[in-house]
Amino acid sequence: MIESHSPATNHHGETFGAWLRVQVDREGLVGQLVAGAKVDRKFPRNGSPEDVRRHLSAMQAEGDLFEAVDEAEIDWRAY
Repeated sequence: MIESHSPATNHHGETFGAWLRVQVDREGLVGQLVAGAKVDRKFPRNGSPEDVRRHLSAMQAEGDLFEAVDEAEIDWRAY
């Protein structure tokens, strides 16, 4: 699991939610997560990875989407 005391932004000052919503060319599970984020009015647009996980949990999302958050979080931190 990723550290829970994560910073609110990446090296470019982007929140995870904002960064995720512009990842339009992603495929696989991350692509599904991005597509869902774009149409979900309650998606935490300026949220952290933990905010996104809490949102998915509240929506009773499938476990695969949590794996997608983990994968996307690694990319967001590296960006």
